[in-house]
Amino acid sequence: MKSRRLLKNARRGFTLVEILLVVVILAMIAAFAVPSLLGTQEQAQKDLASSSVKDFERHLKLYRLNNGAYPSSEQGLKSLVEKPEGEPVPKKWSAILEELSPDPWGNEYKYAFPGEKNGEKKPDIWSTGPDGQDGTDDDIGNWAKEGGGSEEEAPAESS
Repeated sequence: MKSRRLLKNARRGFTLVEILLVVVILAMIAAFAVPSLLGTQEQAQKDLASSSVKDFERHLKLYRLNNGAYPSSEQGLKSLVEKPEGEPVPKKWSAILEELSPDPWGNEYKYAFPGEKNGEKKPDIWSTGPDGQDGTDDDIGNWAKEGGGSEEEAPAESS
């Protein structure tokens, strides 16, 4: 009778080997799943930054139509939110955006007009990308990359 009770009590829990086996299996699953999920998030952030750059480009075209010219590099993207000072003086300024959101990595978007990458007639708009450093390969801008892509390293000046 006593041995049956001991046997019954012994089978209630898991052995150390069983617990370790489950932990090892979970660790292996995490080792494969986490990197693929992180890669998906990074690509989503890059896509969001690219979309935001295109949105800024559309808003700046509207600004140009209303005011006769793009804002200068010094006036910057904040001209979409608050009336800029200095030249060129806007003809019919009105706020186009309520606020300027940062890029997915928490940095301000950059703006230059006239643009270095897009020439004299179109502004350069870009995010400094995941590394937050201006002028590196991961910058996301509104210009064509050499070789046919849609992004290239950023110009040196910004505002």
